[in-house]
Amino acid sequence: MLQAATGKLFTNRENPRTTLLKGVVYTNLDLAVVDQFTTKVGTLISMDTSHTPTALAYEMTESMEAAEPEPGVLASRTMGAYIDDFADVASFSVRVICSPDVHIAERLLNQRRRPGQPHPSERLARFYDASVRADLADIAAFNEFTEQLIGLQRVTYMAVIQSIRTYVAAVHRMSDDLNLAYTLLVMCIESLVQKFDGHEPQWSDIPEEKRRGVDKALEDVDHDPARAVRDAVLDVIHPRLSYRFGQFILAHLPADYFTVQADAQKHPIGRRDLEAALQNLYGVRSGYVHTLKPLTKEFLHFASHRETCEDDDKLTFTFQGLFRLTRAVIIEYVRKAEKVDHEPYHYEWDNPHLLRMKLDPSLWIYNPEAFNSQTPRHHLEGLVLLLDQCLVDFPNRKLHHPTRVIDKGFSIQSQMAEAMRVSFLGFAYLSDFFLGTVQTHRVFSQTEVDLLNRPDVDSLIAQALMGSDTGWAPSEHKKQLDQYYKKRHTKTGIKVSQNVEACMGLALAERYRLAGDSPGALAALSAAAKDFPHLKQLRHMGEEFDQERPIDWRSIIYPRWAAPRATLECNGL
Repeated sequence: MLQAATGKLFTNRENPRTTLLKGVVYTNLDLAVVDQFTTKVGTLISMDTSHTPTALAYEMTESMEAAEPEPGVLASRTMGAYIDDFADVASFSVRVICSPDVHIAERLLNQRRRPGQPHPSERLARFYDASVRADLADIAAFNEFTEQLIGLQRVTYMAVIQSIRTYVAAVHRMSDDLNLAYTLLVMCIESLVQKFDGHEPQWSDIPEEKRRGVDKALEDVDHDPARAVRDAVLDVIHPRLSYRFGQFILAHLPADYFTVQADAQKHPIGRRDLEAALQNLYGVRSGYVHTLKPLTKEFLHFASHRETCEDDDKLTFTFQGLFRLTRAVIIEYVRKAEKVDHEPYHYEWDNPHLLRMKLDPSLWIYNPEAFNSQTPRHHLEGLVLLLDQCLVDFPNRKLHHPTRVIDKGFSIQSQMAEAMRVSFLGFAYLSDFFLGTVQTHRVFSQTEVDLLNRPDVDSLIAQALMGSDTGWAPSEHKKQLDQYYKKRHTKTGIKVSQNVEACMGLALAERYRLAGDSPGALAALSAAAKDFPHLKQLRHMGEEFDQERPIDWRSIIYPRWAAPRATLECNGL
């Protein structure tokens, strides 16, 4: 949220509301040369402390878009929305430990050496030193970096901030998980490569041994169809990502990486060695990510402040070399990336203090203004959720008949696609079945009843909740049940509670029983018991199965629900 606090993302930039926020970060940075310094993202101020970690005051001016005070308008996001990102940016730029959590800083800076293990400072210079005295060059570089960082386009800024967080996480993991730290460093750059390297995959990018089989299969296929097949293959794979990874690094090496920046290193890497080590780097990451292949004991023993070492006859970046390379590439990428002064953006959803939550259906399901030809499935899903809650807690919940919504639905039924009509009819039928009264009762036409009874996921849900047998062939019932599970977590699907899902599963077992297929019924009962372990009453149904006794799934799933035709409303819910 640091970028949002500057006002750069505001739609209305006039008369912003400003608040001075104050916090504290704990660090091994010593501001000996200055009492304080100001950057684009705030000011660090020295405080009198006599022990490590040092406490530094952090102040920033938060800008909020102009708005009159009213419900839903934030007065301030508070310092908590900014201070973690600031600490990460400071840690990354100045190469120190920096955290708003004193316990994290103390753990990292005052830890004891593990038996037989070198201290992290022996593998990574500066970060873990007891005290790091900042000089004017460090402060100037930090100031310049933050200004360029804030100037990025929002999508680029968010990606870079995530890379910086991952880089700092790698620094912290140096004290407890070296394999993870090494992998995180590679991922810092990999995330930027996949989003922003601009690479357009070509068929030649795929290694020849992997192309050979496809090329042979397409030998007798005309050019255009063969090209379409190859393009389709390219759409679903990431050809030579390791090659793109290396090219991205080489394209974003600072011009002074082997000169001015190298002068600050005890054992700087040369250009040819860097290119050789790059060939092995992505493989080390892949070995750990895919098979948890650890770094070798020899590598961990000999890795020092040198930037490379030979490991299994391969030139490999040490932690020192990889930390410096990753940091330099990210900084150079930020420097080269496009900057904008003003970019209206819906930034508030990036606020770590805000969460997106679904409204309970009871808050909107009675509002006809919220209903249109595209929402019947959404309304059916909401009604089923509310009915399930009522049936579980019977008779302690109350629902009302959504008469006005149903009236509107019938008035616009001609505007609905057929799938939405089925959803609406299910919504209306369930409402009448559970909540209907003499005044709200509606006679459905035979056409509407036939449409609702036709094999369909929405019809399956409605009939399972009502305790009605679908009358479909068991294979058709199973097909619709499988279709429900296939789409329940997609935008075009519908998601109901596990209780209703269990009803559908037991209704399938009843379909098999009615068809005289006892093995099919037993298999469906066994599947339901495994799918819904919280419903302990399902576990012994297979043992108690009787081909002659109907499976009353509604009484099994909702034992508190007794009168099969009493409505939830007339029972006082």
